Amino acid sequence: MSNKSIGTAFEREFAGLLAEKGFWVHRLQDNQNGQPFDIIAVKNGRAYAFDCKDCAGHSFPLSRIEENQRLAMERWGECGNGTGYFAVHFIASGTHILPFKEIKSYIKFGSSILTEKDIKQIGTPLDSWGKDYADHDQQ
Repeated sequence: MSNKSIGTAFEREFAGLLAEKGFWVHRLQDNQNGQPFDIIAVKNGRAYAFDCKDCAGHSFPLSRIEENQRLAMERWGECGNGTGYFAVHFIASGTHILPFKEIKSYIKFGSSILTEKDIKQIGTPLDSWGKDYADHDQQ
């Protein structure tokens, strides 16, 4: 399986999991121009933007965040939509939700990679993310 097909499979799986949690979910699929997010999800009048990253090893190189994704996440917040999120998946530890603002602070201080351990510390496991939506969409 190619990296692209693995990533697409994770996007589909993640979208399905959000739908099971009661979200309206839409996958963005503009491969020609490079979409700013992979998924937009809405629940209880609040919209959430997600970019999905499937990691084969035990780290997430921050270089995988493309410039258009960074700019879109920043603009998402500037428009009053709260923070954007990255859904990062590891085989061993599953999917964790990381607010872009947290990733941005790591980049600001010179980090180029987040380990699986880092992500487990700063992220929220998908199973428990969203239990209190008011706490998860503040900038």
